[in-house]
Amino acid sequence: MTTELNATLPDHAAGNYRVMMNLADELLTVAADRELPRLDQKLYLDVFGQSPKPKPRKR
Repeated sequence: MTTELNATLPDHAAGNYRVMMNLADELLTVAADRELPRLDQKLYLDVFGQSPKPKPRKR
């Protein structure tokens, strides 16, 4: 795990250890499936990043 990701996980878990462990578990599972040698910010954004939803058009 990179140093940046090591700082990002606790920040996004808002101090909740259970949430942090679940986030790390999900990252580790995806990394194992993809056979990645390292957990990094790019993986974090791929897994947890949300694309902006289009706004509904007003009629």
